[in-house]
Amino acid sequence: MTQLLASPASPPVQRYRHPRAVLVVMCLIALISVAGLSLPYPILAPLFAGSELNALNHWQGFEPTLLLGIALAANPLGILLGSAVLGALSDVLGRRRVLSASLAMALLGYLLSAWALYQQNYPLFVLSRLFTGLCEGAVSICRAFAADLHPVIDRSVSISWMNSALYAAWLVGPLLGGLTMHLGAHVPFLIAALIMLPCLVLLWWLIPVDEAHTAATPSLWATMRAHNSFQMLGFKPLRYLVLAQLIYTTGLNAFYEFYPLFLVQYEQFDGAAIGYITALLCLVMTSISALVMARWGQRFSALPAAIVAALLFVLLLSLLPLQSGLWCWLLLVLCGLPIPMVSSWFQVYCTATFGSLGMGRIMGLLTFLMCSGNFVIALLGAYIAQWDVRWTLWFGALCILLSVGCLYAEYRQRRAPLV
Repeated sequence: MTQLLASPASPPVQRYRHPRAVLVVMCLIALISVAGLSLPYPILAPLFAGSELNALNHWQGFEPTLLLGIALAANPLGILLGSAVLGALSDVLGRRRVLSASLAMALLGYLLSAWALYQQNYPLFVLSRLFTGLCEGAVSICRAFAADLHPVIDRSVSISWMNSALYAAWLVGPLLGGLTMHLGAHVPFLIAALIMLPCLVLLWWLIPVDEAHTAATPSLWATMRAHNSFQMLGFKPLRYLVLAQLIYTTGLNAFYEFYPLFLVQYEQFDGAAIGYITALLCLVMTSISALVMARWGQRFSALPAAIVAALLFVLLLSLLPLQSGLWCWLLLVLCGLPIPMVSSWFQVYCTATFGSLGMGRIMGLLTFLMCSGNFVIALLGAYIAQWDVRWTLWFGALCILLSVGCLYAEYRQRRAPLV
């Protein structure tokens, strides 16, 4: 724990001659990384469930649906592991160095994924998606870059713009995959690889070479063991925030992952209708984050504001399963209002309060917990939905309410004006 407290602080913002350009590039890199996570959604389902059996979708005689689930899980599993290491590693070895390496390896991962699909090589495809996910854990570095720009760019502004890029990615990924799939299932992955090239060029051009925080040069493995976000899970001052992030993201992902099933079962939505309302939801979240939070978010005390926004989300999500028709659709889209508010204010509080532990470590921890919440609700939510999907949504609302309790406990613990 002493080593944790001695963690190097994040690099000073004065190193960046063009901080706004740096923020734009980081948002672009984060957008591409998260778009890579959602890229296969419109591609893989038809390949595994809607086409004739082949070496890819019937590998070793396994059921196509099982193979599809494994293929979809590989990338987020990689992000979960990568985010816990890469962010903290950038605090020690330097943001530019670690991000450049991870982007270059992600480019290789996309190329391997394209080759695996072209050759119908299922094991290679799963491994390449896992490898790409490990590299895409660098989103935590992009978040740390954004937080580093304070005070030249206010922390609430930079984090809000970063979040808006991440919300937009959930539109860009499936859109890119769906519009280019007719050229071949491997083509979207080739395009994703090509997009990585200008990101690398801009990164090398805008960001000066990093200096390592430590004079000693241990092996990479030793450095990874000494500097990662896993160590922060047991750090007592962070206990309420760790619980809040894990429980909140479990509830948030209950909404994300199961409202489409609710719409199918209770509103008779088809795939196109779900796509339209999802696009509208993402548009609302992106707009709130980029326009409202970036402009007015800093006017409020971050932690109390996050608590109020989370309570609003609890109310909307609790009412959603009780409605039908236009009111149901309206409530679903309105859920896009508090989501970016909670995310921005919570991240602002975490970086302002615990940024001295290393911005990369903090952002890596938050990303790791978010991915963990995703996995928890994917298993538990599906089990609950066997009885009624509405109970899964109500369970999500309960989780968010419990996270509010954790945030309030953090507020009581501080007993001081917050951010």
